[in-house]
Amino acid sequence: MNPIASFSGIKMDHLEIANLVHKRPDNVKRTIESLVDAGIISHPQIEDGIKSANGVIPKVYVFSGEQGKRDSIIVVAQLCPEFTARLVDRWQELERQSKQQTVDLNNPHALRKALLEYTEQVIELEHKNIGLERSIQTITQTPTGVKFQQACKILNIKRQVLADWLRSHGWDRRLQNVRASTYYSQERGYCETKYEERTKIKANGELGSYSQIEFFILPKGMDVLVKHFGMTA
Repeated sequence: MNPIASFSGIKMDHLEIANLVHKRPDNVKRTIESLVDAGIISHPQIEDGIKSANGVIPKVYVFSGEQGKRDSIIVVAQLCPEFTARLVDRWQELERQSKQQTVDLNNPHALRKALLEYTEQVIELEHKNIGLERSIQTITQTPTGVKFQQACKILNIKRQVLADWLRSHGWDRRLQNVRASTYYSQERGYCETKYEERTKIKANGELGSYSQIEFFILPKGMDVLVKHFGMTA
């Protein structure tokens, strides 16, 4: 047998769901049946489970494919919504494991299906890479750089994620309680701090001045960030 990666055959039965959410299997089964009766989910496939010590082979509800994934999430959301994230994590784990499974190269149908799924994934990755390259080109054509909030939107990440990264890599510091670049990030052309003198009217009616500090991530710095977060997303 000549194996290649297979991306199908992912499934989960109601016994595993019960174990994940710490519920009795019969409670999970009743929830499934009530949702099926209400027309909210499709009836899952019924298969033979693992034979018990006393020789009994239980019947189990099996969820598979995208429909099964959707229906199982609805079941858990109905039964105990606080465990929904755990179920989603389990599906993702199964999907990762499926990529490591094998398919017989001598089976034309299985081979064709695996190759088609692999091709679809390659095309999807190519589209993502094209989008990433366009983002980099757009950023590097902006000579003045971008502000912190704009960078978060471009990178499609939360502010705290970028703030933690900048701080841990020595790109920013606090200056008068405002974000500013460091000597390290300025010397390497990653970031820049701009100062602008502003005027304001004081409480006594006199004119006063103050310095407005603005933090910018320059094109070179954005190039680094886009490549980093693009690869880890």
